[in-house]
Amino acid sequence: MFGLGKAVSASLPTWDNVVGWSRREPGVVDKVKGGYPRFYIHKIIQRLSREVLSRLKVADANCMIFPSVASAGRCAGFLDQKTSPSNLRTVSFHAPELRPDGLSVEQAKWAHFEAVIYPSDLQPEAMAFWRQSGDGISSRHAEYALSLIDYLEVMENGTPNHDLCLISDSQACAAPELKSGAEEKRSIRSIIAELATSDEGGQLTAHDVFLFPKGLSAIYAVSRALRFSSLGGQDSIVVYGFPYCETVKCIELTGWTKFTLHGHGTKQELDQLEAYLESGERISALFCEFPSNPQLKSLDLPRLRTLADRYHFVIACDETIGTFVNVDVLPYVDIIMTSLTKIFSGASDVMGGSVIVNPRSTYYGSICDALASLWEDTYFPLDAITLAQNCIDVVSRVRKCSHSAEAIANLINAHPAVERVNYPSLVPTRQLYERCKRKDGGYGFLISIIFHNPVSAVRFYDNLTVAKGPSLGTNFTLAIPYALLSHFRELEWAASFDVPEHIVRISVGLEDTDELLGAVRRALDCVEMLE
Repeated sequence: MFGLGKAVSASLPTWDNVVGWSRREPGVVDKVKGGYPRFYIHKIIQRLSREVLSRLKVADANCMIFPSVASAGRCAGFLDQKTSPSNLRTVSFHAPELRPDGLSVEQAKWAHFEAVIYPSDLQPEAMAFWRQSGDGISSRHAEYALSLIDYLEVMENGTPNHDLCLISDSQACAAPELKSGAEEKRSIRSIIAELATSDEGGQLTAHDVFLFPKGLSAIYAVSRALRFSSLGGQDSIVVYGFPYCETVKCIELTGWTKFTLHGHGTKQELDQLEAYLESGERISALFCEFPSNPQLKSLDLPRLRTLADRYHFVIACDETIGTFVNVDVLPYVDIIMTSLTKIFSGASDVMGGSVIVNPRSTYYGSICDALASLWEDTYFPLDAITLAQNCIDVVSRVRKCSHSAEAIANLINAHPAVERVNYPSLVPTRQLYERCKRKDGGYGFLISIIFHNPVSAVRFYDNLTVAKGPSLGTNFTLAIPYALLSHFRELEWAASFDVPEHIVRISVGLEDTDELLGAVRRALDCVEMLE
């Protein structure tokens, strides 16, 4: 079937593999055939890029592919700061308006894509934008566009170049069938609204939910909407707690004049923030996670809500780790952001993101208007259809994974080789988590471990018989040395925020709980033999 086989992880089975990948050692890189799509450009997208350069007869240059004019414009604007504008080109590929073979409106809509062409020496900068914005085209969308590439018209600076259309209008276009995905997108939004509705009342509806192609593109959109609207009236932003590594860079990408990271998420930092606001300073918004990845710390959301009401700023919370099923953060936040790529999908074969605007927020109308002004439907239908199929049983999956994770966390926590286990029920902020925990919710699927001896972490990881690689929230258990993969070039900085080099993160999946406990015990036994 068209569009299958789009994995969002890769296998890195040993600690040395992770180090080799982070160092980009050829012996490891050459063996990796795929990866998380924001960090590894899918081979289908690479092929589409080569076709574009070939069609345009461009040498000594690279290109990035985007699903819309707006997303390509953001990339070009980012690269424009690194080079002369004359070195950049943005080229549109689209179906001609008049064709005798008659592509449907839906087929023609999704045949369109944009290519940003830039000098090869700007590849690191272009890759940074791809990674930090989440704006890039999906592999399913690229595969569809590639199937029609010979029929597409090329337009640059608003002018079509008919000489670059390889097949004449008189030849029939054998376009793959394509559903709109509109029904599936409505279904996903409705499911999210139902799951995220607060235990304290006030029903969410699909109207309160915006859908995005990736979790990070959702965060990027929220940051842009807040900055370029009148919300808060200040060009100042705070990130409270230590979030996923790319979240900070994504928010910085928006260009806030003042950006402050309170990366420990402690009461002392909250006191500092309150004193800062009491002194007369103002912020537009505060971004946070609940709980944080990978420390699994929980923030004092009620106190943050009090400060936000007093000093008039927006709280935007990423609850991907907490999940709609386990936690109820809606009473305390204005915006909820979620990576649907993770446990909401579970199948590790599709990306997605969502933004919920709290209808009880003072800023509800302004936030919705700001998001609507920049939102565009770039979520490829086959991606939406896949996600809609995957998420049907999300509640039972979250509960199963949470049950197993709690048992595994307690087992590891009792081992003498372990300094501590980061898990919402085992860290000092447990009470803060439980303020937001749903009546029938659990403590989540994510665990991270710090051993007394760094060598023990290596031994444990190498002998843990589960899948190993990037991402989390997969239906199968997935482990990774988190800091080595996410903060390899800033390990000391990450360690200063309680994310040490040898931290091991485990995303617990749907396997039998006893089997998982046995695998963990065997890995711990290997650590005992070492010590």
